[in-house]
Amino acid sequence: MFARLLLIFILCASCAAAQPYYTRIRGAFGAEIFGIAPKGTFVAEAAFGYTKRSFWDVQAGIGAVSQPEFRSPAFSAALTHCFILNPYKRNSCTPHPDHYAIETYLEAGIASFFVDRYDRGLHSGVNGQPALTPSGIAGLRFNLVTDRWIYILKIRYTPPLVSNPIASQAGVGLAMGWR
Repeated sequence: MFARLLLIFILCASCAAAQPYYTRIRGAFGAEIFGIAPKGTFVAEAAFGYTKRSFWDVQAGIGAVSQPEFRSPAFSAALTHCFILNPYKRNSCTPHPDHYAIETYLEAGIASFFVDRYDRGLHSGVNGQPALTPSGIAGLRFNLVTDRWIYILKIRYTPPLVSNPIASQAGVGLAMGWR
């Protein structure tokens, strides 16, 4: 039921917010809650490989683990491919603003977070937590483009590809980028 309503929302939003182009992002800084890292992370990202309807995005971050026994940070990395969902609709009767545009993307890719396996105690290593935890990424990305900045909202589903006791299944990210 929820998936059908989300699909209807995406299809309706693509007609209402169609833009004549999508904005190229040089880089961005932000924060993500849950998602790739188990608790949250501060991230930096850069986009590359632009085509007419898509681009690639690489992200790296440093964050925290959701259990208090871990004292060292978690490092995360992701590579995603973003496909624009609201391309330009060529209809001269419909106005298309060139500023304050909302761009909607479907985001898919792979990610991982890294932790110190021996952090829970002096060389314990028996907690079942692997040092490297890969996960998949599927989600939506919304870019609010202004004259100077690009505000980014990411809603992601991040299922772990390796069984993991502390990995999160979904997350939300906010970022601010520039052209």
